Amino acid sequence: GPDRLGVVRFLHTADWHLGKPLRGRSRMDEYARALGQVAAIAVDRKVDAVLIAGDVFDSPAPPPEAEKLVYDFLARLVSERIACVLIAGNHDHPKKLGALASLLEGLRIHVRPEVRPPDQGGVVSLASRDGKEEARVAVLPFVPERRVVDACTVMDAEHKWFDAYGKRVEDILAALGRGLPATSVNLVLAHLLVDGARVGTGERELHLGQVYGVNPQQLPSTVQYIALGHLHRPQEVLAPAKTRYP
Repeated sequence: GPDRLGVVRFLHTADWHLGKPLRGRSRMDEYARALGQVAAIAVDRKVDAVLIAGDVFDSPAPPPEAEKLVYDFLARLVSERIACVLIAGNHDHPKKLGALASLLEGLRIHVRPEVRPPDQGGVVSLASRDGKEEARVAVLPFVPERRVVDACTVMDAEHKWFDAYGKRVEDILAALGRGLPATSVNLVLAHLLVDGARVGTGERELHLGQVYGVNPQQLPSTVQYIALGHLHRPQEVLAPAKTRYP
């Protein structure tokens, strides 16, 4: 739901899995109604930005109808002067999701398909509607275990990377955190599994092994809100900062 942070208001959502059929039956009408409700809430509550924490699509090659639903949703936000930060989840194809990123950037739709350093898109700056407040969103798209070394290399860290996935994710978040000044409202938007969180319905066990888990104490303490995606159950995670799956 929307969270009031200073005078900046956000709507946090995730895991739409657009394009996923139910026992062979298309659910496009259902998806359209659901996204219509999300957009209506964003407009009604006058949010400054919508945060989408990954798994927008259910597969790397979504049907065109699913892609149209997403772009229609984003167009609604643009028309209402609502910004958006959207990251890739494990079901999204980073290259496909990022194909229109440069076009959308000028419309305040910030698509982040892959891990980047803070000064190269890893931290997104957002201004509130009244222009009196600034928020910074550190973004952590899904990082497969096999690619965590690549992501760490991109961050150009100077110290030795540890072997554990959770520790490496913690180090990436710390590197991103260096792009968050104390003067702004600071958030993290991430698609990851936090150990001890409750699994919802519809997740595929293949993606939920503990090998991908991050200890909640490894999440940063210096931000006001951590917006997670990956688990399909609304819940608050006991972490150093206010942390939720939507």
